[in-house]
Amino acid sequence: MSIQVILIIAFTILVYGGIMYFTYAKKRKLKEAMQNTDFKAELQKATTYRDNFLGGEYSYLQKQMGNLPIDAFNFANLDYSNKSAIKDGLKDSLRSAATLGTVRYQTVQTPKYLILSGDDLHLLDTDTEGDISNHFVFDKDRLAQATLIEIPQKGTMQAFAKQKGDNVKAYRISLPTDGQPIELVLFSALVFTYATTSTAMLSMNTQKLIQENVIANDFLQQIGQKYPNLRVAIPLLD
Repeated sequence: MSIQVILIIAFTILVYGGIMYFTYAKKRKLKEAMQNTDFKAELQKATTYRDNFLGGEYSYLQKQMGNLPIDAFNFANLDYSNKSAIKDGLKDSLRSAATLGTVRYQTVQTPKYLILSGDDLHLLDTDTEGDISNHFVFDKDRLAQATLIEIPQKGTMQAFAKQKGDNVKAYRISLPTDGQPIELVLFSALVFTYATTSTAMLSMNTQKLIQENVIANDFLQQIGQKYPNLRVAIPLLD
């Protein structure tokens, strides 16, 4: 083996090792910062954080809602442990709900959002271009029949949740329709359980991660206050 090849290999190993060390150091620093954060105090800033997000990279959510207020919001994911329920639920028309756009079932995972507005819960689905494709509204009668429970995490779900903090919890929400309920997974942080958007990837911005935890916890807190059947323990208040 020539000296040039040896030097190239050595240089490659050195660069790779440096990148790995830098990433590890950043993750350790991030973890320490999250552990030292007073999340109970941060939760008091939920309105400010929510409005900043809606006025920035998530402004399209407010645009979709028009003049309706956004009291709280969270990300949502398809629950692949109950595929048939999701498929049937999304195909069913939702009586007593303002449904905008054409209802169509998509087999690919795309961003979904849960928005609490007054007594109603809005479910926004997007297409592969990132545009809002479906807009469902669940009124208080339907939400009184809904369920929200904490679920164990494993595999991909756990991996993505841990990117937003060690204490992120996962939940399954079941939203009644005229047919099978729509089953979705949400978290106590803004989490998408797939890597097709930049939001799903690991962020090294500590302040943004804190805000993503606060916004999701605020959603859980507010929906639980309105509907006792949807009340769960709030991780940031434990």
